Amino acid sequence: MGQVLLLNRFLIVALLLLAGAGRAQTVSQGSVDPDLPSVLVESGSGIGSRLRGLNAGATLTSVHDSAAGWYTLMTPALAYSFSPRYSLDLSMPVYLYRLAEVESTSSIISPNPSPNPLPPGESAPTEVYALAAHKFDPGDVFIAARANFARSLFSETLTPSMTLPSGDSGDGLSTGRVTFDMDSHSTFGLPGSALLLDLGGGDSSSLFNRLVTRNYTSLGYLAHFQLGFMLFLPQHGIFQSVAYEQLPLGDSKVYTTLSQSEYGHASPNVTVVSGRSVSEDNGFTNLLSIPLTAHLALQGYYNRSLRLKTDTVGMGIAFVARGRETHQKKLSYYDRLLMQ
Repeated sequence: MGQVLLLNRFLIVALLLLAGAGRAQTVSQGSVDPDLPSVLVESGSGIGSRLRGLNAGATLTSVHDSAAGWYTLMTPALAYSFSPRYSLDLSMPVYLYRLAEVESTSSIISPNPSPNPLPPGESAPTEVYALAAHKFDPGDVFIAARANFARSLFSETLTPSMTLPSGDSGDGLSTGRVTFDMDSHSTFGLPGSALLLDLGGGDSSSLFNRLVTRNYTSLGYLAHFQLGFMLFLPQHGIFQSVAYEQLPLGDSKVYTTLSQSEYGHASPNVTVVSGRSVSEDNGFTNLLSIPLTAHLALQGYYNRSLRLKTDTVGMGIAFVARGRETHQKKLSYYDRLLMQ
């Protein structure tokens, strides 16, 4: 029943955002291209185009996490742009290869006597956790509506989003429930650069900072913030650096397959409830995106979690299929900044 209510609320917010599309006349296209699928928008891929209607894209990314090892994931996405301001998109990551902990047993012969000694020649089983390869694991379905507002060198993007539980919670890829988030992304344009500010909140870490591939996901109310800057490079390249804070607002559950002490447990496949700070995270993320063609872009990122003391590096390629172009003669926000 609760998941149905969350879905209804999400659809109501999305429809309210879309209802005002016909009334916007003086605001130009914002700093985020509404025609790109969300996974490509958030990666800052820079494959901007003034398109309308249905579009598709995908990213192929190889990631190394200092705690969990290597990941390879493909993220297909669909997007529908109702206007230069309003869009709706859907995506789902598929982990082609990842390492996750699995439980096994081994036998150790104890040389010392114990209160319950084993018969001679027998050994006691003990739990052992080892990283094993998992292939073709789906994650949660991600759905987002976007409303882009811009005037002069200021822009703002409002994004209500939600996930549908298509991933495996026992594998650390899902909470097993519908989750939601609301984010406000503000951009303040400067010559050749821009300042960035994100404010938002929801009930899962999987909807915040989606560029970074994590080895966990959480369930519980939280607020999130990002502050940083973006530099516009030659040939429409982008470098972006932000500092972030993920702040729980109550008790949270963490779903992970890693036996990290930060989560308060020492065995995999465990759901943990450990007070207000269990899902807290903070650190910084750097992104570099270099468009190759109108359809392709190389992108890479480095994320440092100060609280969890982990480093994540990702390298990949993003693809966007072209749709029907509109006859918009105004320059985009990026174009105006690059011409300064």
